Amino acid sequence: MSSSRLDGYRQALEEHFCITVTDTTGRILEVNDRFCKVVGFSEAELVGQHYELLSSGKRMSEMLEAMWETVMSGKTWRGELCDRAKNGTDVCFESIVIPRFDARGEIEQFTTISTDITPIREQSQALQAMIDNFPGGIALIDRDVNLVACNKLYRVLLDLPDRLFASLPMRLDTLVRFRAERGDYGPLPVDDAVTSRLKVLLSPVAIETERNELSGRVLEVRSVPVHGGGHLNTYVDVTDRRRAENELKVAHSTLEAFIKHAPAAVAMFDTDMRYIAHTDRWLHDYNLPNEPLIGRSHYDVFPEVPEHWKVKHQRILKGATESSPEELFKRADGSTNVIRWEVRPWHLEDESIGGMMMLTEEISERKRLEQELWRLAKQDSLTGLPNRLLFNEQLESMLVKAAENSQRFAVGLIDVDRFKETNDILGHAAGDELLKEVGARLQFAVSPYGSVARLGGDEFAVLIWMHSEQSALAGAIDAIFEALEPAITLGGVKHRCTISLGLSLYPSDATGASELLKNADLALYRAKDLGRDRYQFYVPEMRASFESTYKLHRDIQRALHGGELDLLYQPIISFEPDAPTCFEALLRWNDPRRGLLSPAEFEEIFDDPKSASDIGKWVIDRALRQAAAWERAGVEFGRIAINVTSADFALGTFADFVSAKMREIGVRPERLCIEVTERVFLGRSASGVAAALQQLHDMGVEIALDDFGTGFASLSHLKKLPIDRLKVDRSFVRDMETNPDNLAIVRTIAHLGQSLGIKVTVEGVETQSQLTLLRAMGCTTMQGYLFAKAMSATQVRAFVRGEHAVSASA
Repeated sequence: MSSSRLDGYRQALEEHFCITVTDTTGRILEVNDRFCKVVGFSEAELVGQHYELLSSGKRMSEMLEAMWETVMSGKTWRGELCDRAKNGTDVCFESIVIPRFDARGEIEQFTTISTDITPIREQSQALQAMIDNFPGGIALIDRDVNLVACNKLYRVLLDLPDRLFASLPMRLDTLVRFRAERGDYGPLPVDDAVTSRLKVLLSPVAIETERNELSGRVLEVRSVPVHGGGHLNTYVDVTDRRRAENELKVAHSTLEAFIKHAPAAVAMFDTDMRYIAHTDRWLHDYNLPNEPLIGRSHYDVFPEVPEHWKVKHQRILKGATESSPEELFKRADGSTNVIRWEVRPWHLEDESIGGMMMLTEEISERKRLEQELWRLAKQDSLTGLPNRLLFNEQLESMLVKAAENSQRFAVGLIDVDRFKETNDILGHAAGDELLKEVGARLQFAVSPYGSVARLGGDEFAVLIWMHSEQSALAGAIDAIFEALEPAITLGGVKHRCTISLGLSLYPSDATGASELLKNADLALYRAKDLGRDRYQFYVPEMRASFESTYKLHRDIQRALHGGELDLLYQPIISFEPDAPTCFEALLRWNDPRRGLLSPAEFEEIFDDPKSASDIGKWVIDRALRQAAAWERAGVEFGRIAINVTSADFALGTFADFVSAKMREIGVRPERLCIEVTERVFLGRSASGVAAALQQLHDMGVEIALDDFGTGFASLSHLKKLPIDRLKVDRSFVRDMETNPDNLAIVRTIAHLGQSLGIKVTVEGVETQSQLTLLRAMGCTTMQGYLFAKAMSATQVRAFVRGEHAVSASA
């Protein structure tokens, strides 16, 4: 080689490459000008110094060890070195380190030839920073289908482990296969999934796809071919965006559904009263054609809108809100409906008014239902009259008007006389017909003077304005009784219906609704007590009587639980051979204040079913216990007769109660006689009474029909009921010696009993001549003062032994 060519090579090396020579310890022996220029040190500052002077600290120890191992073995090393310039900046070199040998073949120096690649590295770092800060994942694929660069977000979004990226570049199909084997691409065979995915990622044209990852992320993937070969793939997480879009779609669908199916008529207008939205119901409620109104003026759609409504619209467009709970509206086709409406402005984002919104609701059907509910709630379903609720409202209203105008009025309560008997005998259907007819007649009679209501059952009420004259009230009362004078036909039979009426006056009797009603009730009670078919005005003495009755009910409850009740026993004498004496248990009340009382002196107590039932149960319990005590004491007696009332049968468990009591106390049925009057058999409950008596009869309890001959249905009862004994009422015996009719009745009953095989007991025998007559008729069982008065249980033993016996010989 010529020296000139060699000089040319040397000059090229000097101008374009950085050259350093070091010994085997790293001490610098030579440097060229190019190297000094790049690192900023002079030759004098470097020669003789250890290369560590230029160390940037960025050379990894493993790399340096590999370099020294290579060059110390006599081989050339190639790689990148990073030095520190005098001004502190890093300088990057692409270097070749060449060992130089001495004559003995040993390494004596190292020549390093380097190219300054600092600008390239700075560009690469800037590019990497761009990649790292890209708001999505990014991957660069070269023309040989290698992944040469990617950012961390790429690995995060695709959930790829760091170990896959230990060395780049890497084959793209390796990465895709990893994901396919993991199942990221679904159930496709791995090879098919790899082929399909590579086709997308390496598309020859720009392509955008969207993937749902197993992690739940939604990724927007773009694959863009790069000029010269390769692809740039980006991955953007659009999960939140898609969720928001879906939510917006749902909201939009919901809004559309609301607009289409909202149960109220809603319309939105701009400030010029043009439609911008409306529900289908708006079209329906106003009978408009089924086509959108958007963009049309409200006043074109409804040209009949009055001026005052247009003025109202202007007020609302200035910020007002107006509404009405109910208004009659005339539709465009001339028909009408009832609507509830509200009109208010709606606002834009800057709080300015964008227009108005009208909400109207068709309430015609609701109004009809409200009226029907009002009728059901305040109108009696049977008679069509106001019921108790409406009557109370009318009374309260009348009180206010009367107080304001100093007017007077009367409150009246009406009961249909003996309605229960009518209802029970003729049936509920006939009872209902009777109530309807009574209600209609009362309404006709009272309408010129006031109003009438049905409070329930057979109870009616009237409100009568008295105006300035008492004659108005008298006229109303006369009209009421005259209206009920004609007979009422029930089941083809004319029925005479009477009423009892109690009246209280405002303000002389009371000034409050409750007191007026209480006083009218007291007056009604007095009218019924005086014989019914009459009216009675309230007087203060009635309250005293009511309070007395109330006290009586209270005292009888005290008597039941305080040992004040007692039983006396009246003998029932039999003239049959060896027949034992029976006894009728008679209730007495030892009232601490009034002394010993018979039931006749507190008979009103028995009008109360609860008190009557309580007393009846007490009598049965006490009489059965006394029977058991006599048996234990060896007293010779037959049966104990106990009087029972309708109240005892009311619950339908009377026979079970008596049976249980006999078992509890240990008394045989042969010791008991149950006495009933024909009143017990009246009404629809007769079948239940008959069943109870039959049950007792089958057990061996004797059944006696008391007060026989005083009623009107006794003969029919004898055929239907298990009657063992008839008791002739004392009213027939008292004057049978002077009254042929009564004598005939007693004789007939005695013969009837003999014919039917029913025993007969005659009550009220007080004289020897009565006894003689009765014996002559064949009567063998009697009861009365001739033999003995009622006695205490302790006196019964002596009576049975004959110590106080009265001669009963004929």
